[in-house]
Amino acid sequence: MMVSEDIHNEIFRDSIATISKEGRRNFISPKRPKGKLYNKRTLFSMFYLFVFFSLPFIKVHEEPLFMLNVLERKFIIFGMIFWPQDFFIFGLAMVTFIVFVILFTVVFGRIFCGWACPQTIFMEMVFRKIEYWIDGDSSAQLSLRKRAWDNEKIIKRTVKFILFFTVSFIIANFFLAYCISMDELIDHIKHSSENIFTLVSLIIFSCVFMFVYWWFREQVCIVVCPYGRLQGVLLDQNSIIVAYDHVRGEPRGKLSHKDAHSPLEKKTGKCENCINGCKDIKK
Repeated sequence: MMVSEDIHNEIFRDSIATISKEGRRNFISPKRPKGKLYNKRTLFSMFYLFVFFSLPFIKVHEEPLFMLNVLERKFIIFGMIFWPQDFFIFGLAMVTFIVFVILFTVVFGRIFCGWACPQTIFMEMVFRKIEYWIDGDSSAQLSLRKRAWDNEKIIKRTVKFILFFTVSFIIANFFLAYCISMDELIDHIKHSSENIFTLVSLIIFSCVFMFVYWWFREQVCIVVCPYGRLQGVLLDQNSIIVAYDHVRGEPRGKLSHKDAHSPLEKKTGKCENCINGCKDIKK
């Protein structure tokens, strides 16, 4: 009996929370975070975004400070130009960077994923904030998702779609600027009729970013990100990770005053219910 109960409690490990039993997309609506660490993350994200949007405008000797032009096979890193014949230097730098990431993960866990990953920065600090502003907190988002398509839902979804696509289009422009330089991008925009390829590229990049931040979201870290896929071989039992602690959180339920002062009589875990509907996900 005890064995079967343990197996039942471990069933949730056989699937990911973002996919339902039917194989459909299961959207997660986290509560709006708050606290000192989140405030620090917000400040760091503001600095991160400032660097991201200002870097393409910085030049060194009339060349961009940072550019990865794959079409012309011209790579500029901090003002240093690398051509195809210099690729072995570029390759050594990439190998060094990968080794650094591995060592960084072993020592500090997944701090990069929460504080410096571009996917996390844009998702949590830009698009998620827009979502909180339009749809409300997690409970309001769940209620809106289940509601029929009335006027309020149509207006909110339309405004959200327009803002998401606008931000995605802005990101796409700067992403392309990192590939061909900001000066060339501006020149292409001024003469858009002569540069249809640039316009098509912007539309494609915008649609990709829109798809990622509107629908794909957390699955990027689970399915696509190579750094996330490597976590299984880079972490051990003592590593700091952003994951649900089954031992600490189960069985789920509200932590009573008696449980807090009498650990031996504790009947529930310390799950803070940070994701509404997590009980349904487990089922």
